[in-house]
Amino acid sequence: MLLVEPVHIAAIDTGSNAIRVAVCAAVSPSEINPLVSERVPVRLGHGTFVRGEIDAATFDNAITAFARFRKLFDQYGVTHYRAVATSAVRNARNRDQLLHRLFHDTQIELDVIDGEEEARLVRRAVLSVFKKKEKPTTIVDLGGGSLEITNRTDKDWHTASMRIGTVRLMETFGLTGSISPDEAKMMRRYVASLLHQAVPLDEIDPSALTAACGGNAEELANLFGTRLENGRLTISRQQLEDALPKVLKYDVEKRMSKFGVRQDRAEVMGVAALVFAAVMTELRIDALQIPEVGIREGILLELAESHAQDDLPSGKARRMALLASARVFATRMRHDTTHGEQVRVLARALFDQLKELHGLPGKLGTVLEVAAILHDIGEVVHRKGHHRHGEYLVMNGRIPGLESPQREMVAALVRAHRKSLPYPKKHLTYSTLSDKHQAQVRRLAALLRIADAIDTDHRQRVGDLQVEMGDDEVILHVTLEDDAVDTAHLARRKSQAFEQELGLPVSIDVKVVPAQRHAPIARTE
Repeated sequence: MLLVEPVHIAAIDTGSNAIRVAVCAAVSPSEINPLVSERVPVRLGHGTFVRGEIDAATFDNAITAFARFRKLFDQYGVTHYRAVATSAVRNARNRDQLLHRLFHDTQIELDVIDGEEEARLVRRAVLSVFKKKEKPTTIVDLGGGSLEITNRTDKDWHTASMRIGTVRLMETFGLTGSISPDEAKMMRRYVASLLHQAVPLDEIDPSALTAACGGNAEELANLFGTRLENGRLTISRQQLEDALPKVLKYDVEKRMSKFGVRQDRAEVMGVAALVFAAVMTELRIDALQIPEVGIREGILLELAESHAQDDLPSGKARRMALLASARVFATRMRHDTTHGEQVRVLARALFDQLKELHGLPGKLGTVLEVAAILHDIGEVVHRKGHHRHGEYLVMNGRIPGLESPQREMVAALVRAHRKSLPYPKKHLTYSTLSDKHQAQVRRLAALLRIADAIDTDHRQRVGDLQVEMGDDEVILHVTLEDDAVDTAHLARRKSQAFEQELGLPVSIDVKVVPAQRHAPIARTE
């Protein structure tokens, strides 16, 4: 399937050790042709990991790099982009000043993402590279500021994000040159202790394929690993252990001359080798495969897919784009949408299974999903009255694709997800809607309030939700891993709007099953 015409897209990965940009022409989601890519060695983590803020010189270098990227955007006619920042910017006290200067000087908006989003983008890129029967079940992504280990158990992916990136460790422990055997032992013990705290090691399958991402993984595999018949790089634990002594004994200049690497890579490759060695030992992994993709490729895939209008029915394409916009908005506002995603899945399940009862147009399911993702967005202002704060943020925030009257409907739903039901005298946004749209909002609010109540403890313990239409009631069969709170009581209390709007009472049937470590309803698109 082809796009209406090639779309010029771009991705910027603002890491701890460098800033990378890629500009591509997207012919289809599976055909993304590179036009230009650049890597600028701006070490944002240098000051952040020691002093807690980006120093003035590095600050200016970042602005200069983004100004260069702006020229590339203009030169190649980029129409859609996403720029993200990871650990170094995330942890800097003066990050807001950086974001403001970047937008003011270059008109590029930088999203500061958390470890979960970072891992999701990398996972998206990695899985696109491997064939179906050989997809990895564990992904190790080592950056300058953090290490993310993502593992698949049954149908779910789970990520552990740890503050043990190469630049962070180098700066924190002063490992700027050769590394002694005692320093190496100390570093490996440190990494191992954090792995045991953060990663459920018993859930890692050491016999399954493991992928490793990041510039250091690629460099180490290029130098000391092998290339498989399919062209993919791999490095075994034995190859890495054999290479460690010579990597660690050399200082930066010797690494540059012996291995032919840049200075910024030479400075951190010893630390990187130790981290990978510790990971492979503790996870009992014999080899790593290197897909040579990362955050940028994940962004480019999603940008291309969001504009594949000819591949999808227009309604589905619009839905994907709106959900992506809602998530990006939440990330920009530094709002965790883990609970919101669970409520989205539950609300969508109610919408789809009750369509004959509520009689709403199918496209309003997307409005409900966007409202579910953002229903607690007001907590970034204050938890008290967050439904009112959320209404304001939705009405005034930049959420591409969310146009009137859908924007007003989403804002009204965010306002009505708790406390009083919508009514014109108090809910100002709701009052601006037509009678038809007000009636639709009331029905959608009835579904949203129940979905929110089912995950009221924000623990994502819902395994299944099935709707049964009785003769004179609607029965919701909910499977929970545990019921530490009285979910049925809370859901029934929130169901008053449902009975009022849809004319039938709601009965909640909760089935409690033995707790598993991970069992939320999977995020669906």
